[in-house]
Amino acid sequence: MAGLNESKRQFDITRQDYEPYQNLGRAAIPELGDLVGVNGGDAQQAIIDQLKAGPLYTSLTGAGEESILANASATGGLRGGNTQDALARFRGDTLNSVIANQLAQYSGLVGIGSGATDAVSNFGAAAVNAQNQLRNQGAGAKAQAVLAKAGINAQNWSNAGGFLDSAISSVLPTSGVGGFLKKLF
Repeated sequence: MAGLNESKRQFDITRQDYEPYQNLGRAAIPELGDLVGVNGGDAQQAIIDQLKAGPLYTSLTGAGEESILANASATGGLRGGNTQDALARFRGDTLNSVIANQLAQYSGLVGIGSGATDAVSNFGAAAVNAQNQLRNQGAGAKAQAVLAKAGINAQNWSNAGGFLDSAISSVLPTSGVGGFLKKLF
């Protein structure tokens, strides 16, 4: 029983240790679903709008546009077609990059949660196996005890029979009724 209790205690500790990683994965799953569109177009648009309003996208677009304009100003092409084209594509390219980055991050978190769940599941399966082995060992020990007790009882009956045989033989003669009783016993 001590082995069974220790196995359960260790499983509970392991589950608790992995819980933060499982929670990371659980929290990322809906966000990942929103971003890839499995939760509907409205959810997908909402998360894209959230990314566009977020500090990463605004920082990247602000710094990037400033860099394009500074480069165009330095080269004299401020109003040129290449500059206008670069500015027009820049926000879309930046948003695409931010979305790809976010997808990778959510996928990584889901992977961490999945890995933690796998680890806990494997530990749980090993704990059940160990518990079954302990139960089998306990059952084997009980069976050995019963067999040993039965052997002792059989020996006691054999000893009692031998004692009775000796007692009858010493009291009764070997011929006649005593011989018959001796043969009978």
